[in-house]
Amino acid sequence: MHDKVFPKPAIEAKHRSGLLGAHYDCFVKWMQNNGYSRHTIRSHVQRITHFAHYLRQKGICSIHQLEGINGKELLDAYRHYCKHRGLGHRSFSLKSYLQALKEVNIISNLASRDSLLSPLTQQFLTFLRGQNNLSENTIRRHIGWVEKFLRFLGYRKNISSIGIAEIDRFIEQEAIRLKHAPHRSYVHALKNFIGFLYHSGKIPVDFSYLISNPRRYKLQSLPSVLTYSDVEKILNVVDRSTKTGLQHYAILLLLTTYGLRAGEVAKIKLEDINWRKETIHISGRKTGKDLWLPLTPQVGKAILKYLKHARSSSKYREIFLHVYAPRTPLNGSNITYVVNRYIQLAGLNLPRGGAHILRHSFATHLIRQGVSLKHIGDLLGHRNLESTHIYTKTAIERLREVALEVPEVE
Repeated sequence: MHDKVFPKPAIEAKHRSGLLGAHYDCFVKWMQNNGYSRHTIRSHVQRITHFAHYLRQKGICSIHQLEGINGKELLDAYRHYCKHRGLGHRSFSLKSYLQALKEVNIISNLASRDSLLSPLTQQFLTFLRGQNNLSENTIRRHIGWVEKFLRFLGYRKNISSIGIAEIDRFIEQEAIRLKHAPHRSYVHALKNFIGFLYHSGKIPVDFSYLISNPRRYKLQSLPSVLTYSDVEKILNVVDRSTKTGLQHYAILLLLTTYGLRAGEVAKIKLEDINWRKETIHISGRKTGKDLWLPLTPQVGKAILKYLKHARSSSKYREIFLHVYAPRTPLNGSNITYVVNRYIQLAGLNLPRGGAHILRHSFATHLIRQGVSLKHIGDLLGHRNLESTHIYTKTAIERLREVALEVPEVE
């Protein structure tokens, strides 16, 4: 049984009444287990009571009417209702409430992002998940690009008559908009999409081999890199007297010491650090190959300090959790936010931020040290040496020496 949230029984009784009040104990217990303060719990309960009044006005009589596509439309309507009345913050309470009920299977059929896709894109999603060499992030990017391409076509075109002309027009449009962004993930997505259409019998010819990248001269666009003094500025502006600062400092050290991707840092679990052998395990890389790196004293000390003084106990095994409730694991976007925050605090004026600028700086420094492209590619998790070769052009007087040894790859 939970601790008493409201001091007066009459107030608690009010929140227990109605459609959603039957799950009062479940919601309060979930919030307590996820580290919410008593004040925040009260606020969320009050907001959910407001949502219950809204449902009653709409004639909703069952919690299960929140499930499926119809439930998604109802929830979206409520969010729209709150937004236009300056009550947008109530959406977060609703998200927490639904998550609590979902975890104990009171609600089991909430509409997912996948259910909102067009039928064709849902089929493509299933096809992609059957490919062993694609990460979930890559799959999500593919789905986003294909949905955009279908909107470009207007959804009205008979897919069996799709041709290379439409593909080329879309690629040209995106190349101009993105200014020849080096990753060009939309081209890869379209190649896979045409391959899927052919293998599923929706088009008679597989012309994916005709889809080409927008014209771009090799190495015309070089990644931005930071000098060693700039990296030091970023690390030095972190306030390590706070829980948030301890976490952010450990994250930044992992990025600058090993050149990891944001998503790779987010996925590091407690068991991935072997304190006795002084190694750190990096899993879920694009290459599909795991990596074991030496745990440097500076990184180890920063992580240990965070674990002792800033990380709350949790059922989650990921090292980095949100400092404030709900204390769920950070994701790649959260890691990117951390980097951008301290780039700004350090007063660095950069054309592009994100965790990748630290990754580029790490690789360029290794080039300057004379480390082989093969070794750098293994450290960075590149599938081919062409991805690594670009750093030979950025290895100018950008990064001086660092105090860390080049990690060995096991």
